[in-house]
Amino acid sequence: MLNVPVPYEKLLLFQESIGLDSSELKKLGPFKSVFVSRKQEFADYFYNVFLGIPETKLILEHVQIPGVLRKAWAGWFEMLFSSTLDNEFIARLWKIGLRHVEVNLDQRYSNLGFSVARQFCQNIVFTEVPPDQAGAVSQLVNKLLDFCLLIETSAYIEATSRCDIEIIKGIADKIRNRVIVIGGFIRRLHKKSDVNDPAYGIYNSLIMESVSCERMVSDIKTYFDIYEKDPKIMALQLDKLIRNALDRLQVKEKFSNVKIDVRLDASAPQVLGDREEIENVFFHILENSLEAVDRKDPLIQIFSIVNDALPNRVRIEIFNTGIPPGPEDMEKIFSPFYSTKPLGTGFGLAISKLALKKNYGSMTIEPVPEEGTRVIMILSTP
Repeated sequence: MLNVPVPYEKLLLFQESIGLDSSELKKLGPFKSVFVSRKQEFADYFYNVFLGIPETKLILEHVQIPGVLRKAWAGWFEMLFSSTLDNEFIARLWKIGLRHVEVNLDQRYSNLGFSVARQFCQNIVFTEVPPDQAGAVSQLVNKLLDFCLLIETSAYIEATSRCDIEIIKGIADKIRNRVIVIGGFIRRLHKKSDVNDPAYGIYNSLIMESVSCERMVSDIKTYFDIYEKDPKIMALQLDKLIRNALDRLQVKEKFSNVKIDVRLDASAPQVLGDREEIENVFFHILENSLEAVDRKDPLIQIFSIVNDALPNRVRIEIFNTGIPPGPEDMEKIFSPFYSTKPLGTGFGLAISKLALKKNYGSMTIEPVPEEGTRVIMILSTP
């Protein structure tokens, strides 16, 4: 059984957004019993609809316990019209969504199921509810079914995404462990070999490839960690984010000859975002810039600009004097695994793009002919 926690806060926000609360349920009044009394009829009708679809017919015909699905659907129908919209109601609907993932049900058939249920319920309203009350009851029934659909779809997406992510992260861990072991053996052989030995250069190349693989696996995990978690948005000092990213890159040692010109607009000293994620954005972009910079003119410029046309936003530009990407590179530059560097992982810009998107920002890259490359970020301000 899949174990994915119920995000009550998010689901209650859905409930509030569609205007469904306990006071709304009063509109059902004496008609609750009318709906509940039709639960078995609904289950039979629902069963027959999906028995007529070849793809779902296979599922129905291979249920181990005869009648179990009809019983479940009758129970769901009864719960729908007798619940008080409490956490137990939400949790039961959530489990239905998880169950659909377990049986590998195509989400489109789940959506079709809600359409079938809606038609059945509206037919009851049309035949059993007096005309002067039918409008209010019909609207309430639609809200109930919309809420059910939102919960079930959320569970389906969360469970499917989590399964996929856990598999990928598990593969990444396994590969990383093996790469580390292989790299360790190669380093031992490298130390024992003579500089003039033809194998020395081969060992050196293998070590570099091993390090690249380790970095790629680490970047893959970082990418999916950002994808999976909700950012903790807070006010952050822009100059500190840049300084921390440069410190991580050991600029003074590795890129000591590169001139870094930082000019930040004093009217926007802070940006909004998740501290770790936004710092990673600057780390990856600055790493790319430092590696790409023209060695004959090693210059990085970092500007921030406030523009009245972008309220509550700050524009940040990072320019380097390296060779600008060509048209063929621009089409793929944000794609994972795509890199123009021999030992690049192809995840730096993909991570940055994803992190900015989740933190309500954006990023574009502009080639500056005969000058270099400019990265433009837009971030929110407090």
